[in-house]
Amino acid sequence: MRINLTDNNVGRADTQTFLRKEVAALFPIADKTIAELCRDNEGLIIFPHSIKETDDKVGGSSVINILNTDDVEKVRIATGNIMGFIGINKVQLKIKSRFDAGRDDYLLHYMLQKVLSFNLFDLNHNNEQEDVFDFIMFMFPYFLKAALRQGIYREYQHFKHNDTNLRGTIDISRHIARNIPFNGNIAYSTREYSRDNDMTELIRHTIEFMKTKKYGETVLNIDRETKENVDAIVEHTPLYNKHERNNIVGKNLRIKNHSYYTEYRPLQNLCLQILRMEEVKYGENDEEICGILFDGAWLWEEYVNTILYEVGFIHPENKLRKNGIYLFEDRSGIRFPDFYKDNMVLDAKYKRLGSYESVSNVAPDDIHQLIAYITALQVNKGGFVAPLEEKQLKVPTSQLKGSAATLSIYGIEISKEASSYADFCNKMQKMEAAFVKSITQ
Repeated sequence: MRINLTDNNVGRADTQTFLRKEVAALFPIADKTIAELCRDNEGLIIFPHSIKETDDKVGGSSVINILNTDDVEKVRIATGNIMGFIGINKVQLKIKSRFDAGRDDYLLHYMLQKVLSFNLFDLNHNNEQEDVFDFIMFMFPYFLKAALRQGIYREYQHFKHNDTNLRGTIDISRHIARNIPFNGNIAYSTREYSRDNDMTELIRHTIEFMKTKKYGETVLNIDRETKENVDAIVEHTPLYNKHERNNIVGKNLRIKNHSYYTEYRPLQNLCLQILRMEEVKYGENDEEICGILFDGAWLWEEYVNTILYEVGFIHPENKLRKNGIYLFEDRSGIRFPDFYKDNMVLDAKYKRLGSYESVSNVAPDDIHQLIAYITALQVNKGGFVAPLEEKQLKVPTSQLKGSAATLSIYGIEISKEASSYADFCNKMQKMEAAFVKSITQ
């Protein structure tokens, strides 16, 4: 069973009614926090990789909540700020952005394209199973780059030899079986720190599998770094054998936790999902929960960054403690605004602010936070950047009492009428240009 929902659907028509027995498989994930789900289900991938990276405490929120109805046989499925795909048993759940019109989830594709730096237009929005598969394939270069920046994965491997170069432990039974009468060779085993191992073989099998798929070859050649990374994996897996795929997948079902190669964990997860997607299922068994999820607030902020970066805005990195600002003269009280430059500070909000006629309607905590940034940076302009469901006829702006500084609600209109994904991309580029113009006037 496939279920299509939008994020943050509480109180909306999207909170559809389902027969309790048909969605019973989703009950184990309902009301559980994302932190709990990630801890208990290695096949679940969450963006950002570390739920501790987000300011919105996404780890403490739920993917879905099951709500009772007046009919005991029926329930409603309520969603939060999470988008993506999740599956368990025979139920596959797809959550798209609430700002996206229609059922094609162009916006989620588009934001991921911008954030993850791939450029594909001919996406399949007709077959949902292929749609999920395309999504997962597009993640591969991003995960591969992050992993290989830590170097080629190495671990100890056992190798069996039968030659004249004895450099390990003699294998008596194998030696007798293969070399009697004596022919000069010696059967022995070695334990070597090797780059050709279960992990790199899994990545190699994923690469070779993707080459056979519609978008796979294009994804693997998306940019120079990706091509170099693919070549590096191929170079360091000389023992690759296409007939060993099932064996390699089986050896990787236990996700590796390495103190140094931390970025290989999500890559390993992704490779397993790509290779097992051919079997048209999410999990290895009926109880396993798999999928790929995106924190809407994080994804919106990173998408807005791809636009503001081009016009000189600084995007502080909280996790790396880079480009923060200080509230006090003694350089204490560090804070990390979403974006700032020259005479302006902006805060990305994945919220419905476009219908507000006045800045005073924005949540008090959001206003207080922005005022703190304006004061610390000593700038005269501050604003919120939200998705717009309709074109702004006028940017709502309010002047702070006793100050020359102003607060505004800016936004990027989300295209509602697009004949194709390529058409959607073209229209979004025009809307992004209109947004940039609005903040520079």
